[in-house]
Amino acid sequence: MSGIFLDRDGVLIRKAPEGEYIADWSMVEFLPGALEATAYLSNAGYKLIIVTNQRGVALGKTKEFELLEIHRRIRSAVANCGGHIAGIYYCPHDLSDRCRCRKPRAGMLFQGAADYGLNLAQCWIIGDAATDIGAGKSAGCKTALVTDSQDYLCWAEQPDLAGNSLATLAEQITTASIVAK
Repeated sequence: MSGIFLDRDGVLIRKAPEGEYIADWSMVEFLPGALEATAYLSNAGYKLIIVTNQRGVALGKTKEFELLEIHRRIRSAVANCGGHIAGIYYCPHDLSDRCRCRKPRAGMLFQGAADYGLNLAQCWIIGDAATDIGAGKSAGCKTALVTDSQDYLCWAEQPDLAGNSLATLAEQITTASIVAK
């Protein structure tokens, strides 16, 4: 089965300013076209799984119960638009914890693949940072980057696709999948 791992902040919802964290639902703002893109991908047969680093929990800037409420409401908003989020995995650890789940490590992707019977070689990860692309490459996934700039061209690991929104990448991924069949 094919799946798409989605980073949360910068892909589905607007990122908090540098050094700040999305701490409660009132701070959540879906990016333009993101909800519709999740419905499009769900209806195209992809299993959608959110994988997100949430260091704010370790730093005490986000309460874990608030994080879980944000995720519950994201699932609900996606469902209300016709999409389905199968699972949500998050890393609550600090950088110094050296955990296996924090991207660019691929622990959340491996866990999601095991839990949902996904073949990682047939999966994508869509993110907005080098850490997302690194996690995808480590797991053997195809990778897509949400970006408005060309800065990623100097990264050691290049994404397979790049576009300015989840909606743009959703269309590119489904078109590429049709061509590959």
